[in-house]
Amino acid sequence: MKYFLVVQLPAFALSADRFAVESAFGVHLRMLRRCIGEEYSELVMIAPGYEQVRAEDLARLEIIDAAESGIRFLSAYPVTTSRKQFLLRGWLQTWRWLRHIFREPCIVHAGISSDLARPLMFMASLAGRSRGRKVMFFVDMDFRQHASRLYKAGLWSRRAWLVNRWVYDPLMRLQLWLAPRLFSVCCYKGEKLVRDYGRGRDNVKAFFDTVHSGSDLPAAQEAAQRRQWMRLEQGSFRAVYFGRLAFNKGVDQMIAAVGIARKAGLDLQLRVIGSGEQHEQLVRQVEAAQLGDHVEFVEPVPYGAALFRLLQDCHVSLAAPLMEDTPRSAFDSLARGLPIVAFDLDYYGELEQKSGAVLTTPWGSAEGLARGIVQLAHDRLQLEAMMDRGIEFAIANTQEIWLMRRTAWLGNAAQ
Repeated sequence: MKYFLVVQLPAFALSADRFAVESAFGVHLRMLRRCIGEEYSELVMIAPGYEQVRAEDLARLEIIDAAESGIRFLSAYPVTTSRKQFLLRGWLQTWRWLRHIFREPCIVHAGISSDLARPLMFMASLAGRSRGRKVMFFVDMDFRQHASRLYKAGLWSRRAWLVNRWVYDPLMRLQLWLAPRLFSVCCYKGEKLVRDYGRGRDNVKAFFDTVHSGSDLPAAQEAAQRRQWMRLEQGSFRAVYFGRLAFNKGVDQMIAAVGIARKAGLDLQLRVIGSGEQHEQLVRQVEAAQLGDHVEFVEPVPYGAALFRLLQDCHVSLAAPLMEDTPRSAFDSLARGLPIVAFDLDYYGELEQKSGAVLTTPWGSAEGLARGIVQLAHDRLQLEAMMDRGIEFAIANTQEIWLMRRTAWLGNAAQ
């Protein structure tokens, strides 16, 4: 029996048996393969596919060989397929193809489709159910306030907000409502989603999506050394962000917070690790604010030791998303002993309550973010206590623990 994992994250087909994918997700695929066990002959990832990969991109991607790993990639359609092309021809072809590959006994692991014109994941869920297969349905974030937040932030027009409210959101909410009634297990990230759509149903579960493993956590001696450094180190206070440089991530708010905190007398430095469409704009912002000596841009590195080295001399991790966000970097920060200063969106509010290692500040306020950073910089005992609570919370929520829990949910649903 095969385990089909359907995602929107594109992959690069290098040959019939080898593919490349974003490094942290590649780590997740390998761990998932180990956790589902030998009951499944193969883990098959279905996603849009790139037709070419640049040589310079391969260095930061995870290359997976089917023969060695038991993980294979199938391209659902080229990533260059436009919405119009998919609606005119691609949807029927994709539906028939999904029905064909799910004809034999298998598990289908998919979820909500945010791209309503190319709804690969929801189509796969329906195709799996139409074949009588067990379907695991995942919702990675609570999107319900996206439109209002982007409108308030001045990033969306009133027309865009209205279209989202009356067309896009209802279709997304319909998926949330249908899933518990159609599929074997529904995993919703966030207690609010579970409460609003679970309605007491046993097949609806709350989950965290983590990628760190037990081996990624600091050993006792390393944690003790970091605790002492956190308390006594008197140099610059260092904050870090790692992830995509996209408009919704609020990195511009972090840069603004650096300027505000420095004017308040804190010797604050910010390291930005990542790439994306906002890079040049952020560089110009740093130059205009004359913060070139205090904000460092670092190209993305593969997940693991190379990333952890860049986090080692940092005190806090920053998160300032303009709409609800659930990045794995939150748990990666806690796992490496970095408390988080974040805008008070639902996800970070829940992490603050459950972990005690997050300090939330008013959404959309660079001034509030700066105040939070200054507060922790001046209260090293609080910083140290948050570090310890964060590591403890990360220990209780490793990828192995969550994958085994999800596997158990699926096993219970199959009984």
